[in-house]
Amino acid sequence: MTGIRTLDLEFFGTERLIASFLAPGDRGFVLFETGPASSVDALERRAGEAGFELGDLQAVFITHVHLDHSGGAGVLAERTGCKVFAHPSGAEHLVDPGRKLLPSAERIYGDLMEPLWGTTLGVPKERLEVVGDGDTVEIDGLEVRAWHTPGHAVHHVAWQIGDMVVTGDVAGVRFPGASHVLPPMPPPDIDIEDWRRSLDVLRGLEPESLLLTHFGAFDDPARHFDELEARLNRWTEMAEGVVAEGGDPKALATALEAADDVEMEAAGVPADAVVRYRRLCPMEGNSAGLFRYCSLRAQGS
Repeated sequence: MTGIRTLDLEFFGTERLIASFLAPGDRGFVLFETGPASSVDALERRAGEAGFELGDLQAVFITHVHLDHSGGAGVLAERTGCKVFAHPSGAEHLVDPGRKLLPSAERIYGDLMEPLWGTTLGVPKERLEVVGDGDTVEIDGLEVRAWHTPGHAVHHVAWQIGDMVVTGDVAGVRFPGASHVLPPMPPPDIDIEDWRRSLDVLRGLEPESLLLTHFGAFDDPARHFDELEARLNRWTEMAEGVVAEGGDPKALATALEAADDVEMEAAGVPADAVVRYRRLCPMEGNSAGLFRYCSLRAQGS
């Protein structure tokens, strides 16, 4: 499908970190991802540059409830009356973020919570629509299909529109000018088996383009998926080894970053992109999620 615009939300004053995707409709437009509440002003400005007013917003499609993807949904629903579409398991977090979602984030970000994420509002219950796996939403002349794609998060949805797929984080992190794909793996929902199955779902759609929240549109889906899955497998093997040897998440983070530094250099990743990878996909977070997953698996066996 043509006409979808990538909106750079200039997160925390930095370009090409978080994207929202604008699809023109019959009466207005829809958005895939909102970014955090702190980026709503930038989103409004970017939509204006694309020729739209925020009041023309008909619907928002959220891939999952992490604040860098959904934090602005409540603000937009309150200001525009738009509908918000999401995974059933994410509904309670969107309607009442203060119950679990925000306290969890506050434990991580502390005093940076407000500067980073802004004021996150709940989505009015009457504006929220949950979507089943494989369901199709028809709105404003557009047809959007939902695919439940856990692995990064249990409440993850990839949204198919025409020959494009908005992948959230299940298709990884990648930046313009680089072929390198990293899997973001924060706790607590990382599940490698689910992630592999979700990649098979996305492969089966045979998309022409992938729209990554971090960051932008890429037209080599088959190669992209293969690289991501190979890295998932390598990292999991490394984590299993660290767990078996009695190591800790810090040791795993060090090992992952050392291995990835070598692979980034071999792939010719530009220096400015390296900085973005490390900021958006820090190894401390990756190791925490992956170490937890492998430890629980080892205990279960």
